[in-house]
Amino acid sequence: MALAVGSGMSASSSSVTGMMRSSVRISSGYYLAADGKVAEKPYALLRQALERSGKAGVAKFAWHGRERLGLLRIRGDAIVLHALRWDDEVRDPSELVPEEVELSEEEIDEALLLIDRMELEGLEGFVDEYTEALEAVIEAKREGHEPPTAPAPETAPGRVVDLSY
Repeated sequence: MALAVGSGMSASSSSVTGMMRSSVRISSGYYLAADGKVAEKPYALLRQALERSGKAGVAKFAWHGRERLGLLRIRGDAIVLHALRWDDEVRDPSELVPEEVELSEEEIDEALLLIDRMELEGLEGFVDEYTEALEAVIEAKREGHEPPTAPAPETAPGRVVDLSY
């Protein structure tokens, strides 16, 4: 595994800076673990060095038959590897931007007020309804009952754009 380190704070530092600013490139996160006794000291050394420096590491690794980049960050006592997308895996957003429209300062101020009213302190109010529904189907099948049916959608689905190719 190759490793580079950068703080992501200064515009003149390595490509780590761009990756840290472009969250669309950051994919799933995985906790890394030391693989056996021989790996415990290098793991602890890397974790403490990254933590004390306040920097993130970039690692190159093979996964699913493909070479990948990963962003290494510290979370508690663990190292987290965030898989990164290559440039060719991220769409250029310019094709998705709507035509320019005229907005008044009053409209923007109202939108800001709405955002302030909808602000949350955390994610406690959100529930994984899909998993709950799937568990209900599994439980019904396990008990030999007819699985529950999904309610009809209240509104037409919106347009979702995949950021990767």
